[in-house]
Amino acid sequence: MGWLMSVAAIWLLTCSVISAATESQNREVVPAYRVDLRSVLQADALPQLGTRETPWVPIITLHFLDNQRLAATFVIPAKTAPKLAERGQEDSASPFRVRTAVLDVSTRKVLATPEWPSSSRAAGIISADDRGFVIQTGGKLTRFSPGLAAVEQMNLPACAPDNGKASGDWSPNSSWTGRRVLLISGSFWSRSCWLWIDTEGLQVLASWQDVRSGAIAVSDDRLVLQPFSRQFGDPPLPLRIAMPGGDWNAIPSTLNASKPQFVGQNLLYFQVLLATKSAVSPGVYLMQTDNERASRLETPREGWALGRAAVSRTGARFLIPLTELKGSHPALDISGHSVLRGLLVYDAPFHASPYTLIVRDSKIRNPSAVLSPDGRHLAILGYPEPLLEIFELPPTN
Repeated sequence: MGWLMSVAAIWLLTCSVISAATESQNREVVPAYRVDLRSVLQADALPQLGTRETPWVPIITLHFLDNQRLAATFVIPAKTAPKLAERGQEDSASPFRVRTAVLDVSTRKVLATPEWPSSSRAAGIISADDRGFVIQTGGKLTRFSPGLAAVEQMNLPACAPDNGKASGDWSPNSSWTGRRVLLISGSFWSRSCWLWIDTEGLQVLASWQDVRSGAIAVSDDRLVLQPFSRQFGDPPLPLRIAMPGGDWNAIPSTLNASKPQFVGQNLLYFQVLLATKSAVSPGVYLMQTDNERASRLETPREGWALGRAAVSRTGARFLIPLTELKGSHPALDISGHSVLRGLLVYDAPFHASPYTLIVRDSKIRNPSAVLSPDGRHLAILGYPEPLLEIFELPPTN
């Protein structure tokens, strides 16, 4: 009898675990609410995205400042023509403005709408952590306290690579924790200037020159580069990894990989598009960079694709949006747009299998996602319509 009771208890426990897993796999989520950022940031002052009246693509950034506050920025032309700056009136020489909305994701309340001058349209928030956030306005970095007060500033140096010509804007690449930022000034396939920035102290940790030949993934102590082949027909190249300022080393198991992204400590997310002689076949992968062990990710439904991951900067969670392509007509050369269908959720310590949340009633096209530090709130931004949707997620495991 005791043996039978033990077997029954094990059977009931197994059934409950399977039931819980099935429930999480079949769970659905809907947006808690949605906001049109044009209404928050005064629609008449914002460029109409995706129209002939907008000759350049507006820069939009989206960052959680903490677990409750979400900041969105737009770069807009200044209302008045810029003029020569006078002492104490440098803002008058700025041709652009960084317009910002800070939202409370729980109450939907607009907490603040600050605006900052910028010498370039390449501007916006580039990192955020528990001590505040850093905004780039052309050739200047400014660190703000959690209370939105400017506490430190740093002017970026003028870059003059080997060709002797000064480069233009600095493009930022932030680590998933927000504590480090890589800034690169220069064009692809040319020797560019690279800066490794500590955002907490707003200081340059390393500077060097290198050739930027593809997309870059940034962690707090590692860089991964996706090198593009310069000539059509050249053999594919593997991802390369390096310490900031150090030599690049190939990762052989990632031959012909693309879109690398760090989603945790030593955890790299990337795609392999074509079959090669490497150790991995076409698909989407997670890989431990310290031992190069890769595992392939599967989509829950045919026709769905895995987008760019959203990462909690505390390391509690990361998730991958699941999208479906709609409106594509190859014969008419119409590429279509992606729509949000689900979320593939990974909770720390990432040993257990992920679970899928099916998204209902989303109005977002071409979604990009950011996670709150605790992983409880997800913000999805659409393009070209700057529609914002907020999701409330289950607690982390």
